[in-house]
Amino acid sequence: MAVKAEQKSKLVLQVQTGVTAAGAPAYKQRTFANINPELGDEDFLTVAAALGTLQAHSVHAVHRQDTALMQKA
Repeated sequence: MAVKAEQKSKLVLQVQTGVTAAGAPAYKQRTFANINPELGDEDFLTVAAALGTLQAHSVHAVHRQDTALMQKA
């Protein structure tokens, strides 16, 4: 039986929004869905850098979340 996989990618920017009461950095995430899953890692990072320049806060980390939904065809 054939299996069909629907792949999806998300780009998550972790930005530093300030500091906590204890003085540790405080972070929030900005998630961008529907990123082409066939995009290579270098191109993915180029997109993340471009989106990072649009943020009011500095980017601390870039995460890529790839998922696949498996179904019988």
